[in-house]
This record gives sequence, structure tokens and C-alpha cells, in this order.
Amino acid sequence: MSGPRTFSTGDLEVLFRPLRSYPSVVLAVSGGSDSMTLMHLAAEWAKARGPDAPRLVVATVDHGLREGSRADAEFVAAAARGLGLDVQILTWQGDKPLQSVQERAREMRYLLLSELAATVPAPCAIVTAHTQDDQGETVLMRLARGSGPDGLQGMRPVRQLGDLNRLFIVRPLLGLGRHELRAYLTARQIAWFEDPSNENPKFERVRIRQAGGTASILGLTPPKLALTAVRQRRAVEALEAATDALQGDALDVNGGAFASVDAKLFASAPEELRVRLMSRVLAMFGGTAPPAELAQVERLVAAMDRADGTRETLGGCEIRSCRKTIRVFRERGRSEFGTVELGPGQEAVWDDRFLIRVGQVPDAVTVRVFDKIARERLASGNLAGGSVAGGSWAGGRTGRWLPARAAATLPVAWVGADMAGVGGLPAGLFTPPAGGGFQVEMQFIHGQVPARS
Repeated sequence: MSGPRTFSTGDLEVLFRPLRSYPSVVLAVSGGSDSMTLMHLAAEWAKARGPDAPRLVVATVDHGLREGSRADAEFVAAAARGLGLDVQILTWQGDKPLQSVQERAREMRYLLLSELAATVPAPCAIVTAHTQDDQGETVLMRLARGSGPDGLQGMRPVRQLGDLNRLFIVRPLLGLGRHELRAYLTARQIAWFEDPSNENPKFERVRIRQAGGTASILGLTPPKLALTAVRQRRAVEALEAATDALQGDALDVNGGAFASVDAKLFASAPEELRVRLMSRVLAMFGGTAPPAELAQVERLVAAMDRADGTRETLGGCEIRSCRKTIRVFRERGRSEFGTVELGPGQEAVWDDRFLIRVGQVPDAVTVRVFDKIARERLASGNLAGGSVAGGSWAGGRTGRWLPARAAATLPVAWVGADMAGVGGLPAGLFTPPAGGGFQVEMQFIHGQVPARS
């Protein structure tokens, strides 16, 4: 950078280079110094790029947690309009929590931002103003919790949200200190305001921030902590590459019906890779269930080391291991399995595992969890009007190719009385009486777990 108070066109190109691949960008602006600098710099960058710039939309969230929050949101909106930017005020409706207020506010903020991002052309980037100071605080907080390399890499500059390559969080200011941003605003007489909650010591991040002087005496300065995060990120990337290789050799997702892991290859891998691979598999098949915590996965892997056979339930999954194979199934009997009605051209995500897309169909498509009717239809081979495409692929006995506990957790698409598809099974099995296919696609979408943080 040319200096803390001046950002040249070249500086802005370096900062915002990650945004060039997105047609749509949502700038998350709270009104504090960091996000106000982000908004002004992004507007200056977009103006310099002209028609090649993505569409910028400023989003500010009125959490409704304190008096005057609406006025603060209106302040941001007015500043955005003054820069010629589109702006949306997002409001947190309903009752507010009495505990874990900041955590719940953060969850709601990202939910509202994601809902807005879903209305603009994809892929979309939600851009936040996290700085080097925020990164240092994050590393210290995670160090206090005993985090491993994933936690100590801090916040990633770019992080994917979900599995459809449609939504990303981008943090272009992670390399800048807060003092640089405030110097920029002061030099240009740009106003900002401070949220009073940023001084409330009941919040963990505030306590870490207030202890910054003591941490600096010990050498734990934001630049040093940010450097630790960068180096940890390199280590994580190497570990993830090794896990990718183990996954390619040892894991079969069986189309999304259930996971099969070669137990011998799994056992021969370093413990860190075994923990990472098992975390991935649980995330792939756990659906909408709360994810397993790292300590829980570590205990599961340790139990597999101690015994040839393991039977556990964790992270919305049933795990069954033996000498040759580790099998992971979606946990049966989950209340979150719902029913979805879709028409031609519509799509929906079912249990965070399958993307259901509907093409041309003669009637509405109903998607519900595998049941007794589906089991009888598969066992008889009477999938659609009396025929199974390609002959007796199932041999009339579903146990040969689809374990009952796996089948019980899969989505089934029905067009009227005809079975149009089962998640995890080849689409070619389901041929309607008139032929031509039902054009119902059921794609397993958890083949790769996005990076966290």
C-alpha cells in the first residue's frame, strides 16, 4: 500500500481483485469505521472499473437490540445513496434472545444477508470489513478454546457458503489494521459511529480486545497473530490435500445413499487425516442435523482404533465399522425429513443432501422420505408402470445393493402413483410407461465439504 491514508487505483485493484469474478456483490455495512471504509473504497474501485465492475448492493442490518438502531441503519443508507449505491435495510423481526446475544445476532445477520444475496444474479459475494485486528482477536479466542490448525488459521479471505457455488463470503481488508482505516476516514472527514456493545466486557471478543495492551507486551500483536493465521492456513491446505487423496482412495459415497470407507486404508493413515476424513463424511451424510464437534470426531476415531467393530451415532449419522469396511448412514427416524412439492422447472434442496431438479413432468412431483410403499415398489421391480429399465438390476431383493438403513433415509420422487426417482440410485431405473424418462434429477450435493471460518 502507498500509505495508510491514500489508496491508489492500483492499491484498490489488489484489495478487490477477488470480487472481479462475481456479477453481484453485497457489502455488509454496519456504520462502524471498518465497514464505512469498505463501502467508500469499494465504491471508488467500482467507479474506476466502470462497466467491468460487479453490481454493488449495500446491506445494513437493523438488529433492533438497542434504542437508536434504526437511526443508525438510516445513517448508513443515506451514506450509501450519497455514493450512488443501491442499499437495503434488513430488519431482524421477532423476539430477541436473552442469552448468547452476539452469537444469535451474527447468525441472523448472515441469514438476512444470504436471503438478500439469493435475490441477485449468482454467484454472489457477501463482503465484510473484517480487519487484521479482527483476525488477531479471532486467533486468540480460538487459541483459548484449544483449537487446532483449522481454528488457528482464523478467518479465510474467501469462504464458500453452502455447496452450490452460488454464495461466498469475501474479506478484502484482512491485511489492513483498524488504525489505517480510521486514518483514511479522518483524512476525508467521513463520519462513522461506534456500537456501544463493542465496549461491553460481557462479550468475549470485547474482553480480548480490551486485553490487547497486555497481549502486545507479550508479542501477541495483530500483525503477528495474522501471520500465524496465514501460516496455519498453509498447513491446513496441505492437510486438506492429503485428506483429498485419502478420500479418493478410501471413500465411496454410493451415489449419496451411504458412505463406504476402506477400513485398512483408513487405519493406515495418520490420525489427523482420519479425523478430517471422518469429519467430512459425517458432514456429507448428516443432513440438517447439528454437525459433530471436533472433540466428538476425535473420540470416534479413537474408538475405532481400540476395537475392530464400532457402532456409534454422531452428527446425524449412524456409523458401523468392521475389519474391512466402515459404513456411514444418515440417521434414521429424523423428524426433519420433510415433504416437498415441485412443478416443472423448479428445484429444492432436501435434507441438505440432495438437490432435486424437475424438468418436464406430466404432473406435480412430490418428494418424501423412503417409506413402506417405496420399499415394496423397489422389491417388486415395479418402479414405473411395471418395468425396471435395463432389466432386473436389483435382482428383486433390495438388500443386495441398498442396505435397509440407507434406503430409509433417502428422498423418493413421485409423479402421481409412479416412482420417478430415489436419491442415490441411477435415474435410468425409473422409466414411465410411455418412455422418455421423468426428467427428475436428484443430485447428491455433499461430495465436497467447503472450508470453514
